[in-house]
Amino acid sequence: MKKFLISFGGLLIILGAAGIVNHLSMTIKAVQEEQNMYGDSVHFMMIQLFSTIGPYITCLIGGGIILAMAAFLNEYQKRSEITTQLIQALSEQRIAPPKQETKESLTKHEDHQITNSTDTTSKKDTSIGYEDERFYWNG
Repeated sequence: MKKFLISFGGLLIILGAAGIVNHLSMTIKAVQEEQNMYGDSVHFMMIQLFSTIGPYITCLIGGGIILAMAAFLNEYQKRSEITTQLIQALSEQRIAPPKQETKESLTKHEDHQITNSTDTTSKKDTSIGYEDERFYWNG
């Protein structure tokens, strides 16, 4: 589908650009011939002939919009694939059991927490005056 949109949008842009170039060359030739026959009313003739350039500009704009849609679809597909991979990784992470810590690391971690908590409680106890007050970590 994206390849079709890209090729169709590119075709419209090429046709629009070729049509504009062709129309401009025909307009310039026609104006030069009419100027030789009728005289100096070149500006009025140019305005009349340039007003018929609308379909070519429409082809250019339409091709650009179609190419933009194709680019959006391409990026949306990439985003969907990344989201799917993220969901799979998160579901695998939730299913996998958590790592079990060894006894040594647990005791070291507990010792570190105890020393930190005694340091903070002793500092706070002296300032407040309460000895058995429980203090919680405020993260």
